[in-house]
Amino acid sequence: MDEEVVKKYLRAGEIAFRVKQNVITYFRAGLKLLELGSFIEGMIKDFGAQPAFPVNISINSIAAHKTPLPDEVVPQIMEGDVVKIDVGVHVDGYIADTAITLCIDDRFALLVDAAKEALEKSLSSIREGVRFSSIGGVIEETAKKYGLKSIRNLGGHSVGRYLIHAGDVIPNYNDITLFGKFRRGEAYAIEPFVSNGKGYVVELDEANIYALTKTKFKNLTSQELQLASYVMERFKTLPFCERWLLREINLPIDALRTVLNSLISKNIVKKYPILQEALSTAYVAQFEETVLISDDVLVITNPKF
Repeated sequence: MDEEVVKKYLRAGEIAFRVKQNVITYFRAGLKLLELGSFIEGMIKDFGAQPAFPVNISINSIAAHKTPLPDEVVPQIMEGDVVKIDVGVHVDGYIADTAITLCIDDRFALLVDAAKEALEKSLSSIREGVRFSSIGGVIEETAKKYGLKSIRNLGGHSVGRYLIHAGDVIPNYNDITLFGKFRRGEAYAIEPFVSNGKGYVVELDEANIYALTKTKFKNLTSQELQLASYVMERFKTLPFCERWLLREINLPIDALRTVLNSLISKNIVKKYPILQEALSTAYVAQFEETVLISDDVLVITNPKF
């Protein structure tokens, strides 16, 4: 991997780590989700980078793809909530993806510890040439040791320039059908999800994170073309959300949603449905770090490894 590329990955990882540390201090019961999201994304920009995707703030049974809506003023963090905070940072398109679970209720200490240990053990097992499935096995066995389940239809992924999911999947269980291996010069996000439920997620009807599926636009209305062109210029193929658009697109929120839905129907934009544990009363914990594979495994989002 080119030295300048490595420097950009390392810079993105350093910023992601600093953001995590500040979030731990900032986190408290009663904090509104919109306030927390704005705090995190603002901090990324203050540190000289850009969010690689809208911050995911997923609570309790929600596992992923939940980000605050611009008109969502009531939801807040409650005592006993298990809160996953998934942060993406990019420097010139080179992405550091990291996540932590925060909870101030000791009832869920084992759940949080299981996900954290699964990440730590998987990171210590990664080397060039190691199969993805073997890392999934480490995650699965760690969850079982705690009497819990790893979520089978979520997993880690390779990371590319302006691509949060670059093609490879690192499963959260020993999927023997996967023959992929860690390759030198590549970046990977490792993210164990652990639950006390059924161990898989389902898609909800609601979605509030989006991404372009095409980069050339035909047969669009003026408003659709304006929105699609802005997203392409500003975010390229990285995910985005309504909050980011309202700052620049001069449309009321209902009109913005109408245009977004039209772009979805025309297959210009895709949506990321909110993902929930199949047992809606269950709880999910997640931890994640991004690694670069070279002579050593560089955990760019956490200098403690």
